[in-house]
Amino acid sequence: MQRAAATLKEAGIQQPWFEAQLLLCWLLGKTQAEVLARQEDLLTDQQARQYWHLVEQRKKRRPLAYITGVRPFMGWDFHVTEAVLIPRPETEVLVELAVQQVNKHFPGEEVCIADIGTGCGAIGLSLLMLLPSARLCAVDSSPAALAIAKKNAAKFGLQQRVTFFQGDLLSPLEKYRGKLACIVANLPYIPQDEYAALQPEITEYEPRDALVSGEDGLWHYRRLLSKAHHYMVAGGLLLVEIGCCQGREVQEMFRQGGFSPRLAKDLAGRDRVVWGIKTPGVY
Repeated sequence: MQRAAATLKEAGIQQPWFEAQLLLCWLLGKTQAEVLARQEDLLTDQQARQYWHLVEQRKKRRPLAYITGVRPFMGWDFHVTEAVLIPRPETEVLVELAVQQVNKHFPGEEVCIADIGTGCGAIGLSLLMLLPSARLCAVDSSPAALAIAKKNAAKFGLQQRVTFFQGDLLSPLEKYRGKLACIVANLPYIPQDEYAALQPEITEYEPRDALVSGEDGLWHYRRLLSKAHHYMVAGGLLLVEIGCCQGREVQEMFRQGGFSPRLAKDLAGRDRVVWGIKTPGVY
C-alpha cells in the first residue's frame, strides 16, 4: 500500500495514503480498521493485479466513486456511474434543511416532493427515507441518469413511493401544478468560463451538462424560479443548492418568483442553500 500511496502522490492526489487504503478496503471487502490490523497479510497475485489496476485508474484522476461505483451520502451508499454527478458532502445541508422545514410546515402530512435534476437520486431518495409520509417526483433530462436513480430506488426499497420523469426541469410535472409541498434542486451552477479551471476529476469524468449553466452559472435557476410557484401548494417550500458567491442573486430570483428567501451556509461557512416559502397570494 505504501508504493500505491507514493504513486498516487506523484499523480497529484491530495490524500494519497487515505485513497490507497480505501481502494484496498473496497477490493477486499473489509473496513479500514480490518485492513490496518492485518497489514502483514499479503495479497494473492490476482488481488495484487486487481489492486494495481484500481490504482492506475485513480492515477489517471478518475474519481474514486466512479472506480468503486459507490458514493456515501447521508449515511447511505448510492450507486454512481459517469452518467451522474457524484454527490458532495455539502449537499447534505440541503437535505437536512428540507427535512427540518417539511416537518415544521407539513407535520405528519402525506406531502409530494419534487427533486429536479435528480441525478443518482441522492437528494430525493434520502428525503423519502427521512420523511416516511412523503412521495417523490424525480425529474432528470438524462435517461442514463434516471436509470441510475431507479437502481438506487430499488436498492433502498423505495420504488412504490417515487415516480420518475424524463424531461426539462418542471415541464414533465404539469399534472402536479398546485400540488407540490416542496421542490428541491441541485441544478448546474458553474459559470462556463470557470469550468476549464476545475480539477481533472471533474472536467474529464463528470457530466458537463450537470455542472455548467450559462455565462454566470444561473441559467437553470432563472428558468426554474420563473415557474416554480405555479406548481406549489400555498406555503410550499423551495430549496436549491448554489455556488458560494451566488446567494444574493438567487435570493433576488426567489423574491421575483414569489418566494420569501433565506440563506443557509455549509459546514465550511460558505453560502450553500437558498430556500424560501411560497408567498401568500401567489398561485
